[in-house]
Amino acid sequence: STLESNNMVLGIDEYLNKKSKDKEIDFIAFKKYYQRIYKKTGSEYKNWVDEIANSRYENEVALRERFPKQIPYKKFNSKHKLYIFGHSLDITDKDVLRDLILNDNVYTTIYYLNKGVMGQQIANLVKVIGQDELIRRTGGSTKTIEFKLQAKLVERKG
Repeated sequence: STLESNNMVLGIDEYLNKKSKDKEIDFIAFKKYYQRIYKKTGSEYKNWVDEIANSRYENEVALRERFPKQIPYKKFNSKHKLYIFGHSLDITDKDVLRDLILNDNVYTTIYYLNKGVMGQQIANLVKVIGQDELIRRTGGSTKTIEFKLQAKLVERKG
């Protein structure tokens, strides 16, 4: 690949405060959101987020029509599944991760390699969605996030 044809996004997180981030743009080319836009790699997920949100509404309307006396409808909504493998969940991807993980119609399974990796993923996720949201979404009736140990790689011959 050449510099022009490479669409790999490697960038830094926003480090400026809200007032300065839109004015001080000397290093904008190093920020992930800029690279996603510039290299045209980063907006497809927005369509998925909209589709997921709309499907929840459509499911609820259909259930209300079919079972007018049935309550609560939320328990019958089908959840979309999000599987995350080999991702640090670092704050540099906060914009994408928040839109997907905080969607109430998404059940997220995060795979980890070992307990050390899991601990780092949890710490990073706190930076992305906040500790209260993480606690709410990892247990009880509001659970939408699950951590699973990644199975060992099985080599296949042939």
